Amino acid sequence: MTANAFAEDVVKAKKAGMNDHIAKPLDRKKMRAVLAKYIEK
Repeated sequence: MTANAFAEDVVKAKKAGMNDHIAKPLDRKKMRAVLAKYIEK
C-alpha cells in the first residue's frame, strides 16, 4: 500500500517486484479483491 497513485508509480512498483498496487486512501472493496487474487481459498 502506498500514497503514490500515479500510473508511473504503479509501473515502478511492479518493476521492483511487487505483486500488485493499492493506493491510499484505502478502498476496502479494492483491497479485498487484490488480496483474494493471492490468498488460496
